[in-house]
Amino acid sequence: MSELATPAPGTRALVLGGGGVAGIAWEVGVLSALQNAGVDLDAADLVVGSSAGSVVGAFVRAGQVQAAYDQQHAPLPTSYEEPARIASEDYQERLVQILTGAASEQEARARLGAVAQQVVTGQTDEERIATFSHTLPTTEWPTKPFGVTAIDAVDGTFRVLTAESGVPLSRAVAASCSVPFVWSPVRVDGVPHIDGGMRSATNADVAAGYERVLVIACGPEGPSPLGPWLNVAVEGLRAGGSSVEVVVADSASQHAFGDNSLSLSTQAPASTEGRRQGQTVAEAIAAFWA
Repeated sequence: MSELATPAPGTRALVLGGGGVAGIAWEVGVLSALQNAGVDLDAADLVVGSSAGSVVGAFVRAGQVQAAYDQQHAPLPTSYEEPARIASEDYQERLVQILTGAASEQEARARLGAVAQQVVTGQTDEERIATFSHTLPTTEWPTKPFGVTAIDAVDGTFRVLTAESGVPLSRAVAASCSVPFVWSPVRVDGVPHIDGGMRSATNADVAAGYERVLVIACGPEGPSPLGPWLNVAVEGLRAGGSSVEVVVADSASQHAFGDNSLSLSTQAPASTEGRRQGQTVAEAIAAFWA
């Protein structure tokens, strides 16, 4: 986590977590409801997205949240190939086997990255980058501050890619969305990178130094050897002087994610539940954000 610093007065950060195809849909549902209630989220001094959140963040910065919501109900043609469902129990068991005994969070991420590099099936990174080039509202980085999280699959370094990183936006987003064991890593500057959501599904600690932080999370996070999970990050932000509000997908929303959050069939139900939940919190978030 960043060193504690007194937050700059009046600054705001929007943190968007990972959650697959369903997570993208749910988050744009929540955000569309907030915008309908008058919440100007693009006024954030920082938007940072992990995995699914990197896609949603690009729509926020492009001023196209409503368009993104509409796409969940009338999807555009896509070259996206749905991966086979992986049982969450099997996924977690494999993670435990890989990470047990790691001496540090970075070593744990490097171990994960080494195994992730063994996946060579499915779409190539170039094919997935092309898909994101068609999915995102623009292939250009926004002029306002926007960060996309990813992990160096070789040494486990956690990165926040920005316009200043010199990486094309669609490649940065593809790297952040590269789920280990599901897809092969995406090369950034010639180095394979994996899903930024593996360090934390939200990476909320990136928002340290901002007075108000709004976190949109597709589910609760438990203790992890890979990095500061949500509760730890929020505690750290508040200890540093930030005010933090967290919107976590409720039980009805998580039910809409189904048993495969990477399936396109989740788009309509997850976005609908996201909008419903967004409407229930809109008044409180509007007061917080104003």
